Amino acid sequence: MATKKQPYVKLQCSSCKRINYFTHKSKKAAEKKLELKKYCKWCRKHTIHKEGKK
Repeated sequence: MATKKQPYVKLQCSSCKRINYFTHKSKKAAEKKLELKKYCKWCRKHTIHKEGKK
C-alpha cells in the first residue's frame, strides 16, 4: 500500500535570503506560505524564515 508524502519545503531567511532549513508541510496548510521564526547562522540571530521557491 503506497503512502502519500507530505509536501517538502525550503525555509529561506528573510534578511540574508539563504536557505537554512528543510521541512514538511501539512496538507491543510498547503494553501498558505509557511513562515517561522528560526535561527540563521549567517545573520547570527533569530529571523523570520519564509517558504522559498521549489
